[in-house]
Amino acid sequence: GINAEYMGRGYDRDHDGTITFKEYLQYHLGIVFSTEELFDIVFSMYDADNNGYIGREELVEVVTNSTRWMGDCDVESKDVQDLIQAEVDKIVGFCDVNKDGQISKEELIAAAEKHPEILEK
Repeated sequence: GINAEYMGRGYDRDHDGTITFKEYLQYHLGIVFSTEELFDIVFSMYDADNNGYIGREELVEVVTNSTRWMGDCDVESKDVQDLIQAEVDKIVGFCDVNKDGQISKEELIAAAEKHPEILEK
């Protein structure tokens, strides 16, 4: 299997011994968009109900779990939950081209290809 040290090196882009959320996203999305097959796998992980779309609730779960994984704030606190909701609003607003409230695989690919700065958000 893949050990934690290997994963840490992959995520810790500036090699300072800590992994920022931006580094996590850059590494994660770098892998996701490197091949269509890997993108399909990761998209399916986010698409919890397997309907071919990432909905708001699914995004909230992903952002909450990522925030919890980073370990630097209490995801149960109202302030952090508000920030997570705001982040989800930004992601949906940016990616949801047809404004149906969910993100298709094509919308996510197009957003990342056209606007790599989405990693800054």
